[in-house]
Amino acid sequence: MMVNWVNILDRLSTYPPRVHRLLPPCSEERMREVQADLGKFPEDLADMLKHLNGGKLFVRGIQLVSIFRVSGDQPLPALEWAPEWCIDTFTPKWRSSGVDRQQDWVIAMMNYGGLIIVTEDGKVREWDTAQRIWGATTPSLGDWFEWILREGEAYMKEV
Repeated sequence: MMVNWVNILDRLSTYPPRVHRLLPPCSEERMREVQADLGKFPEDLADMLKHLNGGKLFVRGIQLVSIFRVSGDQPLPALEWAPEWCIDTFTPKWRSSGVDRQQDWVIAMMNYGGLIIVTEDGKVREWDTAQRIWGATTPSLGDWFEWILREGEAYMKEV
């Protein structure tokens, strides 16, 4: 089932200013270039990039999650948008650092160090960068975003 990105973006837009910092969609040309180099994006990831090309969600001093972007569409301030936190920069490093990773796509980092990976079949897995073990697996990118929305709501209510 396809993710309803319009609905997700509408829900994110209901929060006060500066709670989310979303980047504009990735250009089709840049998406083609990255896929020519790294392989075809999973369908939900390609669709996400057509609606947003990275962002910081649920910012309360520090963001709950940083959604990686595809590099190159627009220059961004390096101190605000880490240049290495790009799908096309981080994914090759991830793939070369272990076995059975050649079809994985690195798409996000949680504020506690969970690296978010989309597999070729569209599942979302979390790699605990501190303990170097797999955490939760979510059936789809849409389900993962729904989880982020629930976690983000709780995160924003913490004192």
